[in-house]
Amino acid sequence: MKARIEKKLSKRLFQLHPGLYRRSWIDKDEPSELAYRQRTRVSHVRSVGGGTDYWGEGQDAYTVWADWKSNWPWHGPFNSFPEGHEFECYPDTGSFRPTTRSLLKLAADCELISKATA
Repeated sequence: MKARIEKKLSKRLFQLHPGLYRRSWIDKDEPSELAYRQRTRVSHVRSVGGGTDYWGEGQDAYTVWADWKSNWPWHGPFNSFPEGHEFECYPDTGSFRPTTRSLLKLAADCELISKATA
C-alpha cells in the first residue's frame, strides 16, 4: 500500500468512527512508518498515540489506519472463544476477511453500535 493511500484511509476511518478516534491528531512533522520505508514525503496524516507517558518516556505514534488494522478484532461484534479453548477470551474472527473494504464497513458498524448503546 502506498503512503498516500494510508493517509486517505486514515482520514476516511476518522470520519466513519469518530467515537474511537476523537483524540486523533494531524501529524505535520514526522512521516508515517510506511512513508519512511517507501522514502516518500506524505504529511498531515491523522495519527494516534505519541506524547509522553507517566515516566516522561516517549510513546509511539501510529496512523489511524495502522492502529485500526492492528486492533480491529477487539472493537468488532465478535464472540469470544469458549472456555478451555487455546485462544480463550480472544475474539473469534474466523469467518471475517480483513480486507480494506470490510475493515471500513466494520468501523462504520462499530460506530453505529456505540451510538445505539449510548
